[in-house]
Amino acid sequence: MRRIIYKQGEAILDEGIFFGKGVFETILFLEKPIFLKEHIERLKSGMEKLGLEELEEEMLLDYISLNFTKNKGVKVLVTPKNIIITEREIPYKKEDYIRGSSLKLSKVIRNSTSLLSYAKSTNYIENIIEKNKANKEGFKDTLFLNEKGYVTETSCANIFIVKNNKIYTPKISCGLLNGIIRMWVVKTFSVIETELTLEDIKNADEIFLTNSLMGIMKVNRFEDKNYKNSDIIKSVEKAYKMEIEKQEGANS
Repeated sequence: MRRIIYKQGEAILDEGIFFGKGVFETILFLEKPIFLKEHIERLKSGMEKLGLEELEEEMLLDYISLNFTKNKGVKVLVTPKNIIITEREIPYKKEDYIRGSSLKLSKVIRNSTSLLSYAKSTNYIENIIEKNKANKEGFKDTLFLNEKGYVTETSCANIFIVKNNKIYTPKISCGLLNGIIRMWVVKTFSVIETELTLEDIKNADEIFLTNSLMGIMKVNRFEDKNYKNSDIIKSVEKAYKMEIEKQEGANS
């Protein structure tokens, strides 16, 4: 059985420490944990992909309920012998949503045939390196294409485009993580999952990103192309806010 490490204690050295055999989830904790069930299910799915033994789910959920922290981003990382829980401040501020994100194209190619493209694994350093490169060039994030030239995701978010009042997002099979907020958007709105090219990005009317801590974030610039925020993104943002309020109310 794994042991839980939170704030104090030492991790047991295992394949997760030495070789990256681990998965994690980053969960938004407001007044209550948001999309907790979905995060746990994806955590278990990622563990199965990497050949990790079954999650001590009841123990983990009990621990979370007893050590609940409000208004934080909480990371749950699972390796063969450890469950490591950390927390941090939510990095996105009101002004970030007003300003919007900006993207540049990464030169790194994503492999749609790789298992790691579909699991939230601890093999994450490439994402961090590429995001840091984008930051140094004045962009908030970087966008990856796969080996066929199709759009996948950014270093930390799923991407959606709007064209002629229709919402599009890359298919999972292009080689990307099926994000929790991505799932919610696809379920809530009429979204076309398809193969998107770089030209689709450049010709989009608007673009937005999703992840569990940022929620919904408009993109105002991709390299030298600027975008405007229209009613589509505003409607997605409004629906997401209502969903958060519903979850917090349902769990109280």
